Amino acid sequence: MTAGVLPIKELYTAGIEAPAGIDSMGRDLIAAGDPEYIFLAGKNWKNFDYTSGLDKLIESGNSDIVHKAGIFWPSFDYAKGMKFLENQASADYIYRAGRFWPGFDHRYGLELLGKLNSAKFIYYAGKEWKQFDFERGFDLLMQNGTAEFIFYGGAYWKQFDFSRGFTKLIECAIPEYIYRAGTIWSVFDYVTAWQKLEVLVTSGGEWRGRAFANNRWKAEIVKIWDSMWGE
Repeated sequence: MTAGVLPIKELYTAGIEAPAGIDSMGRDLIAAGDPEYIFLAGKNWKNFDYTSGLDKLIESGNSDIVHKAGIFWPSFDYAKGMKFLENQASADYIYRAGRFWPGFDHRYGLELLGKLNSAKFIYYAGKEWKQFDFERGFDLLMQNGTAEFIFYGGAYWKQFDFSRGFTKLIECAIPEYIYRAGTIWSVFDYVTAWQKLEVLVTSGGEWRGRAFANNRWKAEIVKIWDSMWGE
């Protein structure tokens, strides 16, 4: 029986009902090279060569199928799968695998996200992964220096160094995220932040206006003015 004689869909369907020990079906299906059917066979067949199947999926370069195999296959080489994701340089799928792969190496995965310099997925990993080194993740976030995800980290991570994060946020000098951090961060230096918004005369105008309309900011601005008048 070969994939050339039996169409791939029929071969896959036959393999679902086949008793254990019929290896030729698996060899034929893997040799046919269709990633979707290789994935389905690994998920649903009683008898499947997971090593050869994964090698063929990796050869296909299909990150989505390899990712799904890592979730649903009862046997999966996670080290090989992670090496594939590293070679693909896909921060998105590294993040996804960190959420769903039972055998994911979270420490290694975080370093891969740092290597790819992906502030977005470093942030999402800190928010969604069940295992996450917040100290290392924070360092990588600071090295990247993207104001948007520094803001989000301070807003939603379970652990965050607000002192260093605030300093970096001010250095970024993007008024939107200075303002937004002031609306939600649990630790925030309003005096320094307001001074920065005033220095950013043009770009900070809209956000100074929003600060006056926000109850939390407005209360802090009143305190700043009261301290100035008290002098």
